[in-house]
Amino acid sequence: MSKFKWLALLAAVAGLGLAVGCEDDDDDDGGGGGGTTTGTYAGVWQGSVCGRGLTMVVAQNGTRLSGTYTFTDPTFAGTFSGTVSGEPPATARLDSAGHDWWFELNFASYNQMSGGFYKAEAGGKVCDVRATK
Repeated sequence: MSKFKWLALLAAVAGLGLAVGCEDDDDDDGGGGGGTTTGTYAGVWQGSVCGRGLTMVVAQNGTRLSGTYTFTDPTFAGTFSGTVSGEPPATARLDSAGHDWWFELNFASYNQMSGGFYKAEAGGKVCDVRATK
């Protein structure tokens, strides 16, 4: 193979590699959640609940979600588990371990959620939840 053909083949392979590596991510909601995992709810979610800061660290195994949540000002933390209905738009109920409160969430995408925080003693929804990852 001549030197010219070899270089042309090498350039074609490199160009193909760049084209495949630069494929657009259709699951991104444009929210700038760089570094998030596409196609999963797992990750670190930041937002608000009842006017307080909220951080949720979510793990996913199939449709099972589990993890931790932290409210700020004052700090309050716990763990949760539950199931998600599938791919976005999807719903999930995440129960707080050992407590009578839970989250009912709507996922508009893999990077955007909203919904409510509920307490049995309050008779239902206490406040709104919003978060992105």
